[in-house]
Amino acid sequence: MNPQNELEPVVNTLSYLAHDWLHGFVQAIKTYRSTIGVSPPHPAYPLPPAFPFGGLTEVFHWVQIFDDATQVDRSFRVRMAYTAGDAARWEPLLWTVYSGNIVIGSVELDRRIFVDQSVVSVDPIFILEGMADAVRRQTKLTVSSRIVMRTRNGEVATPTNSVWYEIFEVRTASNELVKELGRRVITHPRFCPQCRVWVPHSGPAYCLEHLPAND
Repeated sequence: MNPQNELEPVVNTLSYLAHDWLHGFVQAIKTYRSTIGVSPPHPAYPLPPAFPFGGLTEVFHWVQIFDDATQVDRSFRVRMAYTAGDAARWEPLLWTVYSGNIVIGSVELDRRIFVDQSVVSVDPIFILEGMADAVRRQTKLTVSSRIVMRTRNGEVATPTNSVWYEIFEVRTASNELVKELGRRVITHPRFCPQCRVWVPHSGPAYCLEHLPAND
């Protein structure tokens, strides 16, 4: 049997099961939060109090059927791991769902968005929904922001009729837009002194590539 042909249905099944697993947690948290008269012990309940800054694990069992004469019993442990990154260097936060050396999906969050949280609220549901979408797509999703300039009433752009917007969005590893999370007007946009690349409203005044060692 071709190893690649054997691996693909395994990954697809893991993707389906992991998505269902994560989505179940989303529904459970929403149920506890909406139940009248019952206050959950902590915001992430029934997950551990530290979530999303911690790991989860589950074992999935199934029978993989290839044809009328071939079927295989499968058992895979799936883990969701959190990588904090270097806060001093403003490295992104990363959540990864994997089994062994198979990465099913991941979510990378710009640390500057996490520190800000004025437009995007990073809570257990936000991370779980992002991870569920990532494993369904079997890709890495990146939560970041960018700046665009828009003119009023479709007029020719001038300094007096232009507005800068910071757009918060989720994109795939291939840069496909998944969804916009929100936007805000930027009165005084900031640009890296070294390369003139725009930098977000929150965080250091430099892009991450040119961040000074002591910043």
